[in-house]
Amino acid sequence: MECIKMKKRPTIQDVANLAGVSKATVSKYLNNIPYVSPNTQKKIENAIETLQFQPNSLARGLANKSTKLIGLVVSNYESMINMELIKSVETEAAKHHYSVVLFSTNDDISNERELPDVLMNKFQHLDGIILANVREEGIELSQFNKTFKHIVLLHRHIPNSQVDYVVIDGYIGGRLAAEYLVGLGHQRIAMITGPKNIYQFQQRVKGFKDVLKEHGLLGYCNILESGQSVEEGYEAAEKIVFKSHSPTAIFAGTDVLALGVLDAARQYGWKVPEDLSVIGFDNIYFSRFARIPLTTIDARIKDLGEQAVRTLLERIQGKSSEMKKIELRPTLVVRESCKRKEE
Repeated sequence: MECIKMKKRPTIQDVANLAGVSKATVSKYLNNIPYVSPNTQKKIENAIETLQFQPNSLARGLANKSTKLIGLVVSNYESMINMELIKSVETEAAKHHYSVVLFSTNDDISNERELPDVLMNKFQHLDGIILANVREEGIELSQFNKTFKHIVLLHRHIPNSQVDYVVIDGYIGGRLAAEYLVGLGHQRIAMITGPKNIYQFQQRVKGFKDVLKEHGLLGYCNILESGQSVEEGYEAAEKIVFKSHSPTAIFAGTDVLALGVLDAARQYGWKVPEDLSVIGFDNIYFSRFARIPLTTIDARIKDLGEQAVRTLLERIQGKSSEMKKIELRPTLVVRESCKRKEE
């Protein structure tokens, strides 16, 4: 078998040799320490480009006590919305020369509770952390705040006075969905919500119910708590539609649940939107490519991820001292899964 010799990765010493400067001078340049002349900087930059040198974040952090690493904790890797969050966070972090270390709790409360100890024991070098998975009875924020100095909650949060958060305004989103369906003439409107120990779902339900109450329709409304998978959306649709007062419209608390409703409609021959209007929440990438393109509430996932990174970096860099409670306003995205209710 032919032996292939692997090319040695260039080091700081290699850069120094090619630039004709000391290793310490290259280190100063990489860590933005003053007193490196413009002429020397140019030599180092040329050497880095020639060698295609990639600085090691941990090594660079020795000088400025920064590893250029942030952690991102999600509930699981399979979730479509989490995949979009991960992409948004990684893209924005890279713009600021930060790398992202990913963690998943597999949506398990016991794993969430143990997370501060796990991270402290193995990943205490992280500059900061973004939590995109919190729920009531899960992560203990006060304990987490002792473990990490810089924390931002993303997408899912618990109202608190300890750490920053960046979320969509779930209450407004719930209102937008209900107002749209009521405006189309629907009166028997059902809602499938995700777990109510997730505060974001509580807010979506509240906004939805407030609108129906204002229009005197709350008594015709059926709200069913579900999990968060397509299969659970399918099962919830079965339970709702086969009741004696089946709805003419369903608001699903996530696009994934809405995809489950559409799947049930296909199986049972319910015509969408002629017999049943369906609206989701999140505006995930695949919602526009559903069997029937899905009307939904845009949760601005890309904006959330970008804002969370910027908020965390402001903390890390000491540019912010006041707690930030950022709630982005959602918007309605109209596609083909809803229709005006005929008299």
